[in-house]
Amino acid sequence: MVELVETTEEPRSTRDRVLAWALPLVALCVLVAGALAWWRASGHDQEMVDEAALRDRVLIVATSHIETLNSLDHRKVDEGLKGWAAVTTGTLHDQLTSVTEEDRKVLAEQKKISTGSVMDAAVTELDDDSATVIAAVEITVRDGSGSAEDAEPTVKRNRFAADLVKVGDDWLLESLEQVAVNMS
Repeated sequence: MVELVETTEEPRSTRDRVLAWALPLVALCVLVAGALAWWRASGHDQEMVDEAALRDRVLIVATSHIETLNSLDHRKVDEGLKGWAAVTTGTLHDQLTSVTEEDRKVLAEQKKISTGSVMDAAVTELDDDSATVIAAVEITVRDGSGSAEDAEPTVKRNRFAADLVKVGDDWLLESLEQVAVNMS
């Protein structure tokens, strides 16, 4: 004879069975998604730090080089031209190193002392071996002749665009062009 046993448990509803599987499954998906996001972000953080460090280095070098090319002392023309040659490459370098003796004499006879100072600059383009920088430069020109040394200097403000390339471990100016100021 078959005996029927009565149980006090009610059969599980479909909703209860779905919840019993769904909750752990959702928790596992959230855990996997979090771990994947952390893993992806940790790799990108270092890339972003490396790119920021490169951008900072290029900006510091470009600022110094732009100031060098906007500075010249009539008493040290050869030294100034050597400084220009040291921070340039390509066609710009060729132009600056081909200054004739007559041009050197004219620079010395003008008795001017110019000092360039970058007031603000930004890297607008950057990759591993080239960069473009824009800069606002204040150029102070003093007359270095006799009694005029006490005269007020002339101050000019210019904007420049500079292209830099990596040569070996150094960043050098490949071009430096004055940018027109649009007054409209």
